[in-house]
Amino acid sequence: MRAEIIGYKTAVEIDVRVYIDLTTTINFSTAVEAVAGEAVEVLAERPLVQPDVAGTVINVSGSDIENIPVRSVGDFISQQAGVEQGMTIRGSGVNETAFVVDGISTRGGRDGTPTTAIALTSVDELQIQTGGMSASVGNARGGAINIVTKDPRDRMILDVLINQSPASSMSFAGDGEIVKDADAYWWKPYKDETVNSAGTAGGAWDVYEQAQYPAFTGWDAHMAGTAGSDTLLTKSDWLDVFDWHHRKNTEVTEAFSSIDMTFGMPLGGTGLRFLVSYLANNEPYFYPQARASFKENSVHAKLLYDLNPSMKLMAFVKTAEQTGTAHEAWDMLRVPYPQRGGTPLYPWGAGGANSTLVFSSNQGISPTETLINQNGDHVGKSVIFSWDRYAITDYNTNIMGATFTHTLNAKSFYNLGFSMNEETFVTEPNSRRLGSNEGPGSESPPAAVTQLYGSGGTGQDSLVWTPWGWTSDGMSNPGSGTRLGGHWARGRDNSTVKSTNINLDYTTQLNSTNQVNAGFWLSMYDYDMEYGSSDSVIVHVERGAQKWQKTPTQAGLYAEDKLEFKGMIATVGLSMDYYNPNTDWWNFGDYARDLTAKEKGEIGDERFDDVDAEAAETQITFNPKIRIAFPITVNSKLYFNYGTYRQQLTAQESFMIWQAWRGEVHQIGDPNNPMPKTVSYEVGYEQALRDAYLLRVGGYYKDSSLQPKTVWYQSIDSEVSYNRSEPYNYSDTRGLEFSLSKNMGALRGYLNYTYSVRSQGNFGWGAQYENDVTQADYELTATDHYQIKPVAEPFASANLEYVAPKSMGPLADFRVTLNGGWRAGRHFTWVGPSGATIPGVNNNIQMRDFFFLNARLSKNFNLGGSRVMVFADVQNLLNLKYMYFSPYNPSGGPFESIPTSTDWDNYMTSLHMPTEFWNDVSEDEMTYNNITGDDRPGTYRERDVAFIPIEIIATSANLPATEDLPALIQTGDVLYYVHDSGDWYHWNGSGSLQPASASFVDQVKDDKAYIDMPNEWHRTFLNPRTISVGVRVSF
Repeated sequence: MRAEIIGYKTAVEIDVRVYIDLTTTINFSTAVEAVAGEAVEVLAERPLVQPDVAGTVINVSGSDIENIPVRSVGDFISQQAGVEQGMTIRGSGVNETAFVVDGISTRGGRDGTPTTAIALTSVDELQIQTGGMSASVGNARGGAINIVTKDPRDRMILDVLINQSPASSMSFAGDGEIVKDADAYWWKPYKDETVNSAGTAGGAWDVYEQAQYPAFTGWDAHMAGTAGSDTLLTKSDWLDVFDWHHRKNTEVTEAFSSIDMTFGMPLGGTGLRFLVSYLANNEPYFYPQARASFKENSVHAKLLYDLNPSMKLMAFVKTAEQTGTAHEAWDMLRVPYPQRGGTPLYPWGAGGANSTLVFSSNQGISPTETLINQNGDHVGKSVIFSWDRYAITDYNTNIMGATFTHTLNAKSFYNLGFSMNEETFVTEPNSRRLGSNEGPGSESPPAAVTQLYGSGGTGQDSLVWTPWGWTSDGMSNPGSGTRLGGHWARGRDNSTVKSTNINLDYTTQLNSTNQVNAGFWLSMYDYDMEYGSSDSVIVHVERGAQKWQKTPTQAGLYAEDKLEFKGMIATVGLSMDYYNPNTDWWNFGDYARDLTAKEKGEIGDERFDDVDAEAAETQITFNPKIRIAFPITVNSKLYFNYGTYRQQLTAQESFMIWQAWRGEVHQIGDPNNPMPKTVSYEVGYEQALRDAYLLRVGGYYKDSSLQPKTVWYQSIDSEVSYNRSEPYNYSDTRGLEFSLSKNMGALRGYLNYTYSVRSQGNFGWGAQYENDVTQADYELTATDHYQIKPVAEPFASANLEYVAPKSMGPLADFRVTLNGGWRAGRHFTWVGPSGATIPGVNNNIQMRDFFFLNARLSKNFNLGGSRVMVFADVQNLLNLKYMYFSPYNPSGGPFESIPTSTDWDNYMTSLHMPTEFWNDVSEDEMTYNNITGDDRPGTYRERDVAFIPIEIIATSANLPATEDLPALIQTGDVLYYVHDSGDWYHWNGSGSLQPASASFVDQVKDDKAYIDMPNEWHRTFLNPRTISVGVRVSF
């Protein structure tokens, strides 16, 4: 930056750091000079405390991120104070966050999910704003993320980053086909010669061993039940059939990998310059399917041209492609994107204590099953051995646009932006199982398979080639009953969403203390939606479809004034949000017959052609924002902000018409529902310490209301029964945040801590029955309008980097980075086995806390005009083990028990949990007898520790008679605990029941030998230590 004035020497200041959307004040110091003199060069110091920022804003450069062991921009963002996995900002999902790249929003039109894939090598500046958003930010309630990519103004830029880890099962159970290990849950009962003839209850296993595996009557009983020519098949033949149906290679053979590159350069002396970046990610699935991994490819290109010193034009193109499997195997598609690969970071998945588990990245807004967290029935388990259970999903987005920046004079400039975004969603079965669809490999089916299912034929569905391909024919595998046949891959989607966006932002500095910003933005959407669930075999309400076209419009106006007065800096703003659904909506009653199956007709709008309709309501809201900063000293400040924010409903919540298989409406949206509203408050303090450390302490409160929830409506004759979207949900999140960072010197890093408490509930009833008696009965027992008990959810992250100084010679610029985090265990409600409930008790159980530590070792080499960085990343450096399961899906994940479905209850009742979990439960309300201890869900028994069950009985009178013991327990040690007296008894497999020695009981407790572990061991402990290597070459 250059300053010239007559009578003074010219002053030049270099390395001036200008932050996104912030005012940077530069003070020049020079000497009086009557004649032309020598120029003075001043080196700008980067201020730690920005005096005019009245909110929580984190500014980092691309170079600040490059030595942190993260694979994406999103991973780094998720480590900041107030931000959790999936870029969840203070409880708000990524679909509630403005995500802007080079001034262009990447927000998707279907559900607000932005395109966040961007090459790390392209990032020049990154700004994360978690509180105190400007009035210029529209259609967002959570926060704002701004990314500015590099500008190759003066030289060519080439930056290539490659990172790859070896293929791994992602499980502590080891590598290879772990689901086919000799003692694997879905393998041993059918393959173990000691039990597979007579069955699991045939006498070879005791009752506890039987509970660890699915019940199987044995091949002898199976053969006895056959008829016709099938009676000629021997046990060996049936095992051939079993092996053939389970021939899929279940090993994870693909690796996690990423290719990240950026290239740019000026074009001669034309003033033109361009930048192109490319990102490719491969994330293998835990259970390989027709697609063995999630793949993502993204290209980001921009062309910059300085028309003159005051005018700058940028043209912008961004494309992203994601391929993988659908989220839902059966249901209507609610999350239209492909599943991410890998495993979740948190043992309980993603989200907070009050949100429903999503075992994937936080894409979309709806809970769903995924490849790891499967439902535990004969259909859900088929994902392990099948190939085409899930439909395949392709998501593509293409964004193009331009921005024009014009500096009118020394005090004013404006920015004009235009963009178009087209998203396509395709979900369909992978391939039909035909007679010619043999699947991978060329081996011929065994004779027994051909006898059972025929040879099929070209153009015909054939079960011979199970499990390859998709078919509408039902089929269950002999023996295990695993459904490896039809009615898979129900998801269907062929939707297109287009949006056109225009924005104009004007800024003028009226004087040294008064800056005004004003502008508008406009978004026009074009929805062409056609998606659903298809099953030609089984009829169910989920087998339905949606088809509709809508063209809503959203817009906003804003103005804000930034005032500086005697050291206080205040920004006062007002935004107007406008939403026009641009459609007519039907005036049917709550129980209108137009919603029944008798009202047959075309799917979508056409079925209501004879129903009165009127234009959906246009909404206009005014939302004030105030931000005030109080600089205390040069190195410290206080700040406060308040704001009201609105956001458009998702397309599904507004326009959904879910027509079920019989023709009835199963669920419907409502575009007249108001835009969800969030009111936020924040107060904070920043302090620079020793000109190197930045300390930030703050508190926030967010009150969200008018959020959609579904309400069930049912007519008196039950002919009308459907869900309707209503604005009845509310939530509030409050928290404290602490952040300490240092970004210079040999030792640098950051420490972030967040203490967050969230509560939520619903206004009104969750169901409305036309029958008054039924409604009254429902209201007597309904709890869906209760507020969920708030629970604290603290979490923290830290990064510590050591940089070897130049004085260390060959070791100079060798770097060691430790990156880790902690989160308090998730809360959930559990008061006993069999789904027991106690009114008023919720979130009484807390899982084990979670801690992770990763590391990066790197070394930079300067080779001519280039820099080469080689590095190794270590994930889970300490090889910590955690049980991965969802407490809200007790029949999923590692918990399997066929046919009793008691695996979850067996585990939970075996734990010795602390009394604090039962503070809200009286003794007479207890549904089972708990032995007091320090166990929490997630506490485990090591696999090499023998299981010693503890049977809890109320009184000594309930002890079993000695002669009954051999019939109940075949072999092994068992302890009996008398609850009222605290006495212990021991059965060692023979003889009589004896008082247990204290040392034996203590040993059992110390070893956690009493814990009845989940039956599917192979997916109980995930994310073992892994090492990936990479290289980065920069010119």
